[in-house]
Amino acid sequence: MELEENMLFVFMANILLGAHSLRLPPTISSVFRSEYFLDGSCTLSIRCQGINDVISAENQYGSTVSPFVKISEPVLNSFEMTHTSDVVVCVENEHCQLKCYGKPICEPHDACAVKWFQGSGTQNSVLRSEHTTIDLEGNLHFLNVSKVAGNKSYACAIWNKRIRKLVMGYSITLNVNDSTAAALPRAIYHSRSKALFGKSAILQCIFSGILVPEIKWKRSNGSYITTNDKYRIGPYGRQLHVMNVTYDDEGNYSCYVNNLTQTPFLNVTSPPTFPENNRSFLTKTINIFTEDAIHLECNTVSSPTEKAPVITRWMKNGISIRSFQDFAVLLLDNNSVLKINRAHFVNAGAFQCVAENSEGIAVANFLIELENVKGNGSKLMIILSSVVVSLVILVCVIIRKRISRRNKGWKTKTEVDPNIYTLPREEIDERQMRSGDNIHIYYTAEETDSCYVYMN
Repeated sequence: MELEENMLFVFMANILLGAHSLRLPPTISSVFRSEYFLDGSCTLSIRCQGINDVISAENQYGSTVSPFVKISEPVLNSFEMTHTSDVVVCVENEHCQLKCYGKPICEPHDACAVKWFQGSGTQNSVLRSEHTTIDLEGNLHFLNVSKVAGNKSYACAIWNKRIRKLVMGYSITLNVNDSTAAALPRAIYHSRSKALFGKSAILQCIFSGILVPEIKWKRSNGSYITTNDKYRIGPYGRQLHVMNVTYDDEGNYSCYVNNLTQTPFLNVTSPPTFPENNRSFLTKTINIFTEDAIHLECNTVSSPTEKAPVITRWMKNGISIRSFQDFAVLLLDNNSVLKINRAHFVNAGAFQCVAENSEGIAVANFLIELENVKGNGSKLMIILSSVVVSLVILVCVIIRKRISRRNKGWKTKTEVDPNIYTLPREEIDERQMRSGDNIHIYYTAEETDSCYVYMN
């Protein structure tokens, strides 16, 4: 079915409902992916393709927005057929490469894979082995091509598992000539890979020759790499998987066989992030107790090798601020600071800033709660009164505990020594009246739930 432009996309979002009692806009706690692909049974119209917008949550105090979300459909186009066939001639026992030309657009990228087939159909797959492999660009390598592989046709294809679709490329005929000399091992291929911060990366090295030993890997500091929670080495050592990459993982790596060495490179990048939480999505609550202007700072950073982010827009309650000509709202410091005259607020609400770099978009929500400046004096009195009451209660508790211990001590001593006699309360009152002694009687917790403090 085809989705029209005004069709509603439904996302499940967790919203912190407690914001209502704080007189604040809602807070979105769900984590969204940067791009969503529709199920294979649905297609988007051309007008809907590549929607890139935010999801908003609203209450009576304002609106907050999610990170930007792109809505796309899985796609696999056809190969660019510049010609229908090709012929490649290689030498026996030497390295031989068949290139996969004109690869089509395939999305989502992690659902797409390059496959090679021998013959005119798809019955005979060319599998990775000790003598053959496929590089990260999709090219097929015979590391020591044999005569058996010659005089046959090969074709690369793209498989999209999301929509379960296979598209074939053009046919390549391979001819293998006789060898005239012994083949020497050679360094054939190494990758320049890129990965987003926190994701996984793949580095690859390919060496040719007969009986090539397993490839070994080193970091730039010379330390050997083995399979563990951080690294995983693929069959024959040709691929190195780096898990949960950080900026410390960026740089050159070494792959080597005997005296041959190659240096694949890993670039670690990310969308803009906020230093407060090192993420691309930030929610910040700001309580204002002054009549002065408000300065909202949208500070974002890129990865060390990326250009600095650019602040592309500011929004109020999810709606872009179109004009900054009014003196009530000004942009400062290359658009990274929004200055707002507090006197022009009718109510609080939420402001959003949007920052972009070559790898993505970052969004910050500033939830503004305006306090009544003139009523701050009464608020202070209430706070001070609460502190005084708390201190009085604390004193009462301490006094009650001490009297309780004293009463327990008297009781124990009387039981041990029968010569000690404690006067009943009536006699104490009578003697106090006759002598004029200043006697304080405190009730223990067992006698009453109240606490009294007598001052003389």
